[in-house]
Amino acid sequence: MTAFARQPAPETRPASSAESRQGIRAQTADLWQSVTALGRAMALAALVCALAFVPTGWRELLAGVLLGVGMLLLGLLMSLGNLSCSAETSLDQGHLEVGGQAELVLILTNPGNRSTRRGRIGLTLGQAAVMAPLPALAPGQNHQIRLKLEARSRGVIDLGPVTMEAGDPLGLIRRRRILAGARKLYIHPRTVALPPLEAGLERDLEGDPGPGIVDDDLEFHALRPYAPGDDMKRVHWLSTARAGTLMVRQYEPTLRTRTELILDGQVASYRNADEFELAVEIYASLGCQCLLDGRRLQALAPEPDDSDAHGTTLPTEDPRSFLDACSAIHPRQGGYDSLDRTDASERTSLTILVTGSMGDRQPSALMGESAQSASPVMLLAADLDAHPSLQAQPGLVNAVLGSIRDLPILLENQP
Repeated sequence: MTAFARQPAPETRPASSAESRQGIRAQTADLWQSVTALGRAMALAALVCALAFVPTGWRELLAGVLLGVGMLLLGLLMSLGNLSCSAETSLDQGHLEVGGQAELVLILTNPGNRSTRRGRIGLTLGQAAVMAPLPALAPGQNHQIRLKLEARSRGVIDLGPVTMEAGDPLGLIRRRRILAGARKLYIHPRTVALPPLEAGLERDLEGDPGPGIVDDDLEFHALRPYAPGDDMKRVHWLSTARAGTLMVRQYEPTLRTRTELILDGQVASYRNADEFELAVEIYASLGCQCLLDGRRLQALAPEPDDSDAHGTTLPTEDPRSFLDACSAIHPRQGGYDSLDRTDASERTSLTILVTGSMGDRQPSALMGESAQSASPVMLLAADLDAHPSLQAQPGLVNAVLGSIRDLPILLENQP
């Protein structure tokens, strides 16, 4: 009975056999995926020759079978080797501006204990791909590949993935391994340095008292008896001494003011794509200057095609995030359904509208009927190579810009 109890459990062998079969199937699948379309055509031709050789016995068909199988085996042998590399990409500039250049450094390292084989490194840049040779790397050795990047047009492109390939010269077998995933590369629109915006600045600094009573703000309203939970810093000690009980301050809420920046994204408002790019450059330059001046900004732009990107309201936490969002702006057929002006704690002190030469020059066309007419409005029209002009009337500045270089001059001469 003791000897029978010490016998190994019979269930362990089937489990090991199942794992072995799964490993074989996985290796077979990987091997089949490494066969290119040309290699699969070669294998199919060899199979057809083999099937035809059985009834006919023609030696030429047998030679075709041997040739096809031999070339596939030779390609498989030539593609074997260690492809275990790690890749790291680095840019001397994380973000580019249209017309700018940067150097991309791709660092490849062999972290294993075996030498890697020679191969080719592939790097995807948007819709294009770059291939570079990679020599064999000893354990711990690294190799650098340097590429020059030139930002020719605004947009957001995928940088990567980085792959390593090895195979035979005929292209029958291609072993491919992904070394690093993709990352986003933002190409910002051109911007120019601008003088500080003066319109609406006084209201932005002062603000206006609003309805209601709050516990903490700038505009003093009245005193009230202390209640449990009140901050002791708000106790007015002189009044407390006179009343004989704790008295705390109350305040009127201050309405914060903001600058509203709107880009006309309708295709019909622009003669061509270059004119739309000029409008985006004007829009981006004004937004960056508002953020650098410390003004509260609401930036509205066309809805992007990418559902995972920002919506019609662009991020304005800092100039970098704002320009990243400007990289993904594209024109669209429709306009804005409605603009978000529901925040009662803020009011618009300046509205800037940027449109094209074919756009409607009436502010209500972009702002809607619900726009606040009390705030000054700047309507800037991008018209390529046009002579710059400026028309001013109370509460409205209407200007035409033929180049991004006209924008600083306009702001210096604004009434």
